[in-house]
Amino acid sequence: MTKSAKESLGWAAARTEMIVHMATDGIVTFSRQGMLISTLNPAAEAIFDCHEAQVVGQPVRVLLGDSDGNDLSVLAATALVGEMLAMAGRREIIGRRANGSIFPVETMFTEALLGSDSFYIGTFRDITERKRAESELVGAKEAAELANRAKSTFLANMSHELRTPLNAIIGYSEMLREEAQETGNDDLVPDLEKIRTAGKQLLELINNILDLSKIEAGRMDLYYERFVVRHVVEEVVTTIMPLMDHNHNRLVVELDSGVEIMNADKIKVRQVLLNLLSNASKFSNNGTVTLRVQAIADMRHDAAQSAICNLQSAMVFEVVDTGIGMNDAQMAGLFKEFSQADASTTRKYGGTGLGLAISRRFCQMMGGDITVMSTPDVGSTFRVVLPLGLPIVPSHTPAHDAGGTVRAIASQAAVLVIDDDPEARELIRRTLSREGIRVMLAQSGSEGLAMARALRPAVITLDVMMPEMDGWAVLSQIKADTNLHDVPVIMMTMVEDRQRGFALGAADYLMKPVDRARLLGVVNMHRSGDDSGAHILVVEDDVVTREMLRRMLEREGWTVVEADNGETALGRVAEHRPDLILLDLMMPKMDGFEVISALHSTALWRSIPIVVITAMDLSATDRLRLNGYVERVIQKGAYAHEELLGDVRELVLRYIRQRDEG
Repeated sequence: MTKSAKESLGWAAARTEMIVHMATDGIVTFSRQGMLISTLNPAAEAIFDCHEAQVVGQPVRVLLGDSDGNDLSVLAATALVGEMLAMAGRREIIGRRANGSIFPVETMFTEALLGSDSFYIGTFRDITERKRAESELVGAKEAAELANRAKSTFLANMSHELRTPLNAIIGYSEMLREEAQETGNDDLVPDLEKIRTAGKQLLELINNILDLSKIEAGRMDLYYERFVVRHVVEEVVTTIMPLMDHNHNRLVVELDSGVEIMNADKIKVRQVLLNLLSNASKFSNNGTVTLRVQAIADMRHDAAQSAICNLQSAMVFEVVDTGIGMNDAQMAGLFKEFSQADASTTRKYGGTGLGLAISRRFCQMMGGDITVMSTPDVGSTFRVVLPLGLPIVPSHTPAHDAGGTVRAIASQAAVLVIDDDPEARELIRRTLSREGIRVMLAQSGSEGLAMARALRPAVITLDVMMPEMDGWAVLSQIKADTNLHDVPVIMMTMVEDRQRGFALGAADYLMKPVDRARLLGVVNMHRSGDDSGAHILVVEDDVVTREMLRRMLEREGWTVVEADNGETALGRVAEHRPDLILLDLMMPKMDGFEVISALHSTALWRSIPIVVITAMDLSATDRLRLNGYVERVIQKGAYAHEELLGDVRELVLRYIRQRDEG
């Protein structure tokens, strides 16, 4: 070897020794035979709290232990090193200090060859602080989850405790108002209306606070369903008119002819529109409030709209008022929680400043947004853009619950029209819609079957002569489906074949061209019945609410039996099978979920319709537990008793008809 080669080799060795000496990771060499300790660099001495001279020649157990902190035998150490060499990765094991204490250490082994000498090199890193930080993070996460659970429990309990008395205030004021009108005590009506209005306002405030808390906790769920936009607009207009009249405002509705069905959370869409219209009316006096609704098939051609949110097709709602308007500074904080335009506005017009913030959160959860344009003393325009179909749902939001949609659509008693002829579909749609009947359209047998299975209509009209899959094939599959076999099917055909239709299970039979009066008569026959003498069981532990429901139902001529808890309720059912059960969920001894489970475990009771009336805020888990078992979920205080009576009447009629047919 030349002198220069020797110098280069010496320099390389010195450089390697310096790198090992300066390394921040501990470096330890072990002999292959017996896994004896050969060398430690300064970092390793610091990590294991020992000097090299103390441990050289000692077995591996002096520095390392197994996962439980026990001595690491030579055999176990050799196997561990072999495994790490094969995996070529770092591994967490247990280190031992000179004083006997153990600590977590991350290590990696490599095999080295120096001349004829083969040995192992282990690099070690003390991860005590990292493990402590991870443990603290896990603890913080568990504490946060515990706090969230505590908050959820608190919200559910507070919801129940606040809504239950409000339910009585609103319900009794409505009943007393009706009784005053019927008995000629008209002088009491204004005062009773004030009580009812105050109760509604308090309920709205409570709901807003609870909604905001749920949104912040990531517990606000979306429940998608297909619904007719026009019907929601009509409901909103009916609800908002008293407020419009109070401020002497004129409400104008401009509904584009292309607006039909959208897929969204119907309740939240309704709440957003009510919030916007309520604000428009509150900040206008002797003015005009306009609600514009249009469907935009391709928003890419509208730069102003598409800038709001990245949607190809959308439903756009605009609320335009001629009120006080806002300047740029006021609009900047408009969608912040607990804020209004400014303090003077709050003093003059009242409110908590939650409505707009919650409305925007709802829209964003559904994949849309709200924007505002305003000019002081001229008025404001709020624009809501929502996707027509299902958006990409945020990760904290449960996906669409098909069972919830089935119940929601079924409650609308919709008629599904299956016909490949577009003119025939349009004729039937116009005929039925004119009578206030909700209509869904399918242009083929396969599409009709899919819609029927997803939406379960109240009645199906079915054309016989269709390509690919004719009406007879569709009818056969409907009657073979356990979820659809009891849906009345009205056959529509050019050819007389009643015997075949009835043999396959058709409920009725009409010849084309269909007579309008005949069509209406047949559809209504399958949508109604006689509910006189219906027997209704009210299960509610709150005596005030139970009494209110009993009085409300008895005024309609129904027989009411009461139960103050779940155990008593099952006894009442055993004594006399009811035609309908109104059921509270939060009760002592046996809650509503247990009652439902018990009812559905008994074949004789399984078909009894159940309407849940609860003050609880139902979670996604709660709704899954109820899915398929109950006909309605009604929140206490959030319904007018006319709506409750309408729902009860519809379900009782359906049940009696099915019972009589069975």
